[in-house]
Amino acid sequence: MVQALQSQGLPYVRLLECRRTPEYEIVVVDIEAEVPQHPVHDVRTVERIAFGFAPADTDHQVVLALREDFPLVPHLHFGGENMPLSLCLYQTAYADLKPTWTAAALLRQLQHWLTQTARGELHAADQALEQAFYAPAERLVLPSAYFAAEATDLEPVRARIVSNVLGQTTLVALPLSASPPTAGWQVQFASFVYTTPPQVHGLIHEQPRTLGALQTYLSTENTDFLDALRQHLATSKGRSGFSWDHKLLLIVRMPKQRTVEGPIEGMEVWAFATVGTLAEIGTDVGIWRAQPNKVVELFYTDASRIGQQSPLVLLNPVCALTRELAAAYNDVSPTTTRFVAIGAGSLGSQVVNNLVRAGQGNWVWLDEDYYQPHNTARHYLPGSAVGMGKAEAMAATLQTTHEQAEVQAIAANVLKPVSDSVRIAYEAAEVVLDMSASVAVARHLTLGITSPGRRLSLFLNPSGTDLVLLAEPQDRALRLDQLEMEYYRALLRQPALQSHLHLAGRPIRYSHACRDVSVRLPQDQVALHAAIGARAVRTTVAEPEARLKIWQAQPDLTVTAHEIEVSPYTEKAMSGWTVSLSQQLVRELHAQRQARLPNETGGILVGVFDTQQRRLYIVDLIPSPADSLESPTAYVRGIKGVPAELARISECTGRQVVYVGEWHSHPDGYSIRPSEDDKNLFARLQRERQAEGLPAVMAIVGEDGTLGWHVSTMAADADEPHRGSQA
Repeated sequence: MVQALQSQGLPYVRLLECRRTPEYEIVVVDIEAEVPQHPVHDVRTVERIAFGFAPADTDHQVVLALREDFPLVPHLHFGGENMPLSLCLYQTAYADLKPTWTAAALLRQLQHWLTQTARGELHAADQALEQAFYAPAERLVLPSAYFAAEATDLEPVRARIVSNVLGQTTLVALPLSASPPTAGWQVQFASFVYTTPPQVHGLIHEQPRTLGALQTYLSTENTDFLDALRQHLATSKGRSGFSWDHKLLLIVRMPKQRTVEGPIEGMEVWAFATVGTLAEIGTDVGIWRAQPNKVVELFYTDASRIGQQSPLVLLNPVCALTRELAAAYNDVSPTTTRFVAIGAGSLGSQVVNNLVRAGQGNWVWLDEDYYQPHNTARHYLPGSAVGMGKAEAMAATLQTTHEQAEVQAIAANVLKPVSDSVRIAYEAAEVVLDMSASVAVARHLTLGITSPGRRLSLFLNPSGTDLVLLAEPQDRALRLDQLEMEYYRALLRQPALQSHLHLAGRPIRYSHACRDVSVRLPQDQVALHAAIGARAVRTTVAEPEARLKIWQAQPDLTVTAHEIEVSPYTEKAMSGWTVSLSQQLVRELHAQRQARLPNETGGILVGVFDTQQRRLYIVDLIPSPADSLESPTAYVRGIKGVPAELARISECTGRQVVYVGEWHSHPDGYSIRPSEDDKNLFARLQRERQAEGLPAVMAIVGEDGTLGWHVSTMAADADEPHRGSQA
């Protein structure tokens, strides 16, 4: 600093002297500011300023205005008793400023501060109001209601010291009605809340260090803080939970204005912890007298005792997290969507954790599984939760995330008959989010429960490299089971997804039961997909459309996304089965017919049988093999390439999609009624499929968009009519 002042580059500042005290090395200067002819604040053209440099160099330099009548303006604070006013030049922490700090920059910042203050422009019109005191390191976490300007009837709190790290103490206060967070949570402080009349923001004051000093700071013609405190102590001593040994937590709420005529812009909250007990505080404010082993009430208040012997510790209040604040910190809008989540495993635990911490949704979590040692490798829960129910442990962990967090757990197997609590959860759900990675569970949630909720399914592929989202539209016009078939179709059609369902590496056995195995899957990969999945759920729920999307992570964790276009479905009931296929597949069948006219053509239908739900899903078709015989009056399907293609389809879809039946076309001028050859073929199909316990399926594609379906589970003579339908 001295070298900079002795150079020729700073003509607006002059070095006067240097001093040394036990705390600082001090440099005193006269500095010129650009002051307008009629300044808003009394800043002089030349101001005398002292810089204090502490040897440790861990905090901003102390900047003192040496003029005794320096104006009381924003961004000032008391440096201490009998000390000059201290100027606050920076909002940036010193540790962040220090790498680029120069003496010249400090002097320029001081000149700017003085000039802007003289013009009344230092505190911008849209800048936050100036605080009353310099914030200490000691913190107090308070319920959010205490910071609300409109709050009047505030519930008292109980508080305790939770931590003391590196000399910095943190207290946590809870409403009296709230359950303690831990079994050993012992109350140490009782509370007194005081709301002052509106305060116009201004300079930062020296903190009150006793009850008497706080009374002096708060005293106005409309305020008598001590009388209110005396009344509170007198009435609270007879209440449940009162203890003479508790200390007192004073919570002072100050409605803040920018100007005297201006509106209330916020509620500034400060807190003070007493060093003495309630017995000692009451004695020092003259309402009782503490004696050995007892406290004696006074008949009259001793007004001469105003708390001068009761030291206070200033605390920096911090608002407890609310749903709105959690969402704001995550840069999203809060939601109260009613979710029922199924599956509290590796992916589910981390997805819901991400969403709750972002202020998203109210949750009921269904899972009957319990936490085992191997789960700790890639789960949100810590090892201390081993042996607990996964859903219950996650709910207990997350329901204290913010004040409005609603996370309820029900130990339930969703494939078994539902309890009343599960039924009520389904009936109230807006979204049913399946993260079980079970085909059976996903289909049951779609077809086997009663709920108005939109169904979503989020799961990882077997190797954990890919994340899949299936989401019904809000009107549920396309169901989750149908989206599952669109997913299989995408695996069959898109080259990048051919190995999507392959399992990489041998599973690890963690116990003796035959199913006690776990896949090899890195936690960083699960965390990556949990982050993607949480955002995908949040954005999808906010949109009305159906969605099918697959994210593929590479070994370096770069991600490629595949947004899959989906098609509406049509369904027909016949022979005790419901046939379901996409309109896109119908169009492709007609396109195949049209391309081979005037000849008949055909091929193979592949899809999924669900024998529990008695549903048949047509997923895709195999076009006419190259060795087929096609003519205007007949079609004989060949077999060239068919076994290999069926094997590829089975492997590609994890053995979900299989051979279903046959399709062929009729030429123009002919109906879709089966010919004698068709009847013979269908009878043969019936006999072959009967051995597998599955229905025979045949589709006939005709002109003008007609399509006939024939489904039967019983063998029949060729002359007998076959059950069918045409669309």
